[in-house]
This record gives sequence, structure tokens and C-alpha cells, in this order.
Amino acid sequence: MRLVASRAGRLLFVVVVVSFFTFLLLDTAPGDPAVALAGLNASDEVVAQVRADLGLDEPFLQRYLTWLGNALTGDLGDSYRTLGVSASSLIRNAIPNTLELMFLAQIMALMISVPAAVAAARRPGGLLDRMSSSIAFAFLALPTFVLGIYLSYLLAVRLGWLPTVATDLPSLTSDPLGNLEQMFLPSLTLALGLVAVYLRLLRNDLVATLQEDYVLLAQARGVPDRRILWRHALRPSSLNLLTAIGLNTGALIGGTLVIEILFAIPGMGRLMVTGVFGEDYSVVQGAALVFTVGYVVVNFVVDLAYYLLDPRIRHA
Repeated sequence: MRLVASRAGRLLFVVVVVSFFTFLLLDTAPGDPAVALAGLNASDEVVAQVRADLGLDEPFLQRYLTWLGNALTGDLGDSYRTLGVSASSLIRNAIPNTLELMFLAQIMALMISVPAAVAAARRPGGLLDRMSSSIAFAFLALPTFVLGIYLSYLLAVRLGWLPTVATDLPSLTSDPLGNLEQMFLPSLTLALGLVAVYLRLLRNDLVATLQEDYVLLAQARGVPDRRILWRHALRPSSLNLLTAIGLNTGALIGGTLVIEILFAIPGMGRLMVTGVFGEDYSVVQGAALVFTVGYVVVNFVVDLAYYLLDPRIRHA
């Protein structure tokens, strides 16, 4: 219980610090939301009135504390560009698509990398090990948007198997097959970049674990290699993989910004990009807060998973 309280306190501190500096960055960004909302030809009096209505004429610290207090109650303010619509409602509409994209990418990456890492670890230096390493480094070297363009051209344009963009994306509950058909290609694009990291990391840890005394003892007793790999070696070799999954959540957040624009997915990344270009800073600030909370929660879950998977941490 003390471990949970300690981790939660640290993560709450991270959320407050990140939200403060995001608010500061947006406050010093070029442009004026009041001018954008009032119009370029608006008089100074009209701009001043709009600025007062938005609360932008108050001191920075007062505005931040007011926003933070409202955010704790779920009120992220109103959109500067979409009158009468709150930032919270825009985020609620966008976040399911981003969460689905990130979840599918992680699942695909693990479904590909874990069996490949186990197969490569059975024969270190063998043909399968060398091939998987070469393919992993190739995926790691390719930027996400380049990989997305290649996959779109191959799977959508040339072969016609999948749609190129997620136009009129149906919800997962109303049309699961239609939703997954449009989300498959963007998710695969994000997943292949993760496969390179997960595969090499898990393969190296498995090779090291297979040299442990208890594994050698199991081999001497005649336990099949497949059982040793999946039952005895995989679990203690997964701690670094868990760390990578937690850290790559942040990388996925950055990746969704590109992928959602590339495939026209109406998610959080696309919402943030349009908010930055449209000077809709209340939406950008709210989306950044949601991303930050999500990131620290994932890392909190990873810490708890360490506690459950490794008895040494529990005893310590």
C-alpha cells in the first residue's frame, strides 16, 4: 500500500508539472486566440472584449490556477474555434479512436514480436535469429510516416485489400468489422515500429535467462525446450519488455499525431494538430492533459506489474 501511495504521489506531481509547462508554452506561442476568434478586421475594442470574455486578460498564474481547478472537476473550458462546444466534448468524441489505435498497435506488436523473439532465442545466431534481426532493424530505421505511405501503396492502392483513409469511421460497437477494416492499416503501421524494439529486447533477455542455473537444471531433467521457453523463461524475461511497453506509450502518442493525419482518423492527435493551427489552445491544453494522465497511469500499471511478476521486488 505504501508503494502505491508513493508512486501515485510522484505521478500526480508529474501531471501538474507537465500541465504547467504546457500552459506556459501555449501562452507564449505566436498568435492571439482573441484576434483569431474576433476576426482580422475586428476593432481593438472588439478584440479586447473577446479577450476579456475568454479570461485572457488575467495574469498568467491566475489563469493557470483557475484552469487547473476547473480541470480537476472535468471542466477543460470551451473551444475557442467551435462556439458553444466545450473542449471536453471534443476530446470525448476523439479519444476512443486514439485509444483503439494505440491498443491495436500494442496488441499487434506483441502478437508478432513475442513468438518471433521466442523462436529466435531457441537458436541464437541461427538463420531465423539473423533474419528477424535484419527485419527488425529495417522497421526501426524507417520513419513511421514513410512506413505508412509504403503500406498504403502496397496494401491499399496496389492490392486493394484495405481502405487508404478512415473516411466515415464507424464506431467499434455499431460496426466492429467496418471499424477494424479501416483501423487495421494505421494500427499495423504503428505496430511494426514497436516490433523492432520488443523483439530485440525480449530475445536478448530470453537468451540470458536460458543460461540461468534453474533452466539448465530443467534441460538436464529432460523438460522440452518449448515448455522451458514458454513456462519458465518467458515470465522472468518480460520485465524489460514491460518497461518498453510503458515507455513506448509516449512514443505512440507522438506516432498517433502523424498516423491520424496520414489516414484521416478523427482522433486526439488530429484534434491537437488542428487545435494548434487554429489557435484553439483550450482544446490543445485539455488534450495534452489527457495524454499526460494516460501516460503516467500506464507507467503506474507497469510498476504494479513489476511488483506482481518479480517476487524479489515484493520482498524488498
